[in-house]
Order: sequence, then C-alpha cells, then structure tokens
Amino acid sequence: MRDKLLGKKTVDIDLACEGNVKRVGERLAKELATKFSYYPPFKTGTLQGPKGERIDIARTRKEGYPKPGELPKVEPASIEDDLHRRDFTVNAMAQSLHPSDFGRLIDPLGGQEDLKRSLIRVIHDKSFIDDPTRIFRAVRYAARLGFSIQPHTSRLLNKAVERIPDLSSERLLYELQCISKEPSEVRIKGIKRLESLGALGFLGKPLAPFSPTRLGRIKESCEFLCLLFSHFEESYISKLPIAKACVKTISTLRQRKGIMRRLADLNTPSGIFFYLKEFDERGLKIIAETERSKNRAKIAEYLANYRNVTIRTTGDDLKQLGLKPGPRYQELLDKLLAAKLDGKIRTKRDEKALLKRWIE
Repeated sequence: MRDKLLGKKTVDIDLACEGNVKRVGERLAKELATKFSYYPPFKTGTLQGPKGERIDIARTRKEGYPKPGELPKVEPASIEDDLHRRDFTVNAMAQSLHPSDFGRLIDPLGGQEDLKRSLIRVIHDKSFIDDPTRIFRAVRYAARLGFSIQPHTSRLLNKAVERIPDLSSERLLYELQCISKEPSEVRIKGIKRLESLGALGFLGKPLAPFSPTRLGRIKESCEFLCLLFSHFEESYISKLPIAKACVKTISTLRQRKGIMRRLADLNTPSGIFFYLKEFDERGLKIIAETERSKNRAKIAEYLANYRNVTIRTTGDDLKQLGLKPGPRYQELLDKLLAAKLDGKIRTKRDEKALLKRWIE
C-alpha cells in the first residue's frame, strides 16, 4: 500500500487474510491457473507467476516478544491487530478486498498522513527494543524513499542501538544483505547513516574510513558487502554466517594495499600471473574496479588474459623425456607456462624444444 500510494510499481502483492489461508490460496490459484504453496506452521502461502510475479498470503495475527531481539510469538487476530504489529506507520496500511467495502483504505495509525509528510514513524515506543532489526529498516526506508525519521522515532532508535548485539548473526546479516540490494546511492547513504548511529558496532571498529566513492563503484550486492566487510577485523566478521566464497573474497580485499605495492615491482606477464593466482579472483576484480592506481591495469590484464593461458605439455610428456616424477615436474611446467605468458614460446613444438634445451 505504501508503494501504491506513492505511485511506485511493484511485482509483489501481499494479502492479509482473516480466514482460511489455505482455502483462499487454492481458490486464487485456480482462478489464476497457477500453483499455491502452503506452509501450515506459519499459516502462510505463496503463488508464483510465470514472469516472476508473486502473491504472498498470510493469516492476520498479533504478536508478542518473549525477550528483546527474539522472534515473536504469534496468534491469529483481526486486520487491525495485524497492522498494529507492523514496524512503521507507512507500512501499516491495507486496502479491503471484501465486496461490501471493496477499496476502502484501512489506516488505523495514520500511515497515509506520514506518507504525505515524508516521515518514518514507529508505531509504539518499545518497537526498536522488541525488534532491533527495525533500526536497519528505518534507515533503509528513509534512504530509499528520501524520508526523514520522525524526531521522537529517532530518539527511540538512538536509545535502542545498544540492543543490536541481542540479535542473532543470521538476522544481522540478512538486514545488511537487504541494504546491499538497494540502488547504489541508497545503500551508501544507508551504510553511512548506520555507521554514524553506531549501529555497525557489532562489526567492530573500521580498519579504515569508508569511502563513498569507492563503495559507489560496486554494482553487485554481494560484492558490495564483501568490500564493506573488508573494512572490519576478521574476528568480528567470522561471527556472521558468511559463505566460504565470500570469506575468500574478503580476505583478498583486506590485502589490497599490499597487492598494489607488490604489483608496482612486477612488469612481466609471468611475474604478475604467478603472484596474483594465489588470490581470490572476485576480490581482485573488486580491487581493479575500486582502486585508482595505474597498477590496477595489471589486475585487469591478469583477469582478462593471463589467467586463461595454458600449456599443452603434461606430466606424461616429461616422463617420456626420461624425467623421474617429482617436484621438478611442477617446476618445469611452471617455467614453460612463464615462457608462454612472456611470449617466448607459442606452440607445443616450441614447448618441447625448450624442454629439451633445459634438460640437456
């Protein structure tokens, strides 16, 4: 409803149902000639369209928080109760689909007025304490919509920042992933705002100041997060459930200064190749996109060309030449690859001739 009233397009539709979700979902799926997936424990269901359209149906409910930061306990309730459990007033509106009052705006908390005033306002004073993830969402919505956080809401948010460590690492990572999926300007503005609030304290102290310019050069959301995490100590980042591939990327990004210094002394394709091949390729790509040193061109050349160079000689070829298997095999193969990278040989015949010369 928020996006609809703002005139924004969305491919997702969220339906709140005071009755039997399964029955409504199956009937709707039949009408739309699609399938309905029902999740009994949560009393929710989903319909997926052929072009990515999505309709989510959930039983209207009310909730209570056993402890701050924990997931809530829920029970069936009316649409009014359901709207009162939302995070902000602009997200607590609904439109009736019942024939008796079809189209009626259900807005018990003044969300439409806050939309007109461009305000993010929480529904009750314990909102951020009950669920500190709302701190991240308040900042994200404000950055995305160009809204201000209402003064009283801002004071409540500031007081609740100390509650962020109560959240599980999974929920913290999820909120950062949501921010990383926003457009570039929105996510940078959001991250800077979170930093100024102290809301990123669970990541430790930044190893270096954030550069909005550098962060802004990254388009892909996962790469953005990897670059962000590389600003913090490994001991803090390791507490988050980050994929192993991302851990490797982050490790390479932490070494970017040393990598750039070392590249300054390397001028041959083989020297650049054998140095950079030990690092994560996605991390190197991010370094090439974000650094402004002339040596970043060496990384770009490595990723575009050097890493794809191969030789045709194998261990079997070395064995046929009378060499006993051992560490020397890899040394000779590496020397051959270096020669090919540096343009000294091109064909397998060249490789064989050079090998014979070395052996003799």
